[in-house]
Amino acid sequence: MMNDREALLEEALRYTHRMLELAACQEWQAVVELEARRRSLLEQAFATREPLTESLAERVREILDLDKVLLEASMRIRDEVGEELGQLHKGRRGTRAYRASA
Repeated sequence: MMNDREALLEEALRYTHRMLELAACQEWQAVVELEARRRSLLEQAFATREPLTESLAERVREILDLDKVLLEASMRIRDEVGEELGQLHKGRRGTRAYRASA
């Protein structure tokens, strides 16, 4: 039988897997919304000072490992967007220079 803390961490782990699925589909707004709900679950799970059992610690480690993957994906997309914005800015400068010389 699962206790409340186990249930909270299990749900947080499910949310984390779903967040990765959403990130793979570039659904970043949904990732952010789900992360807020997951954070609430984690806060509830750690509201107690009880030590973690090995089973619960394993779930926490899995969440942390998946978070690293999610962070890497978000950093990649941030860099891609930054590059695209840089190219857009460069194109606008070129267009202004062309118009000014015409």
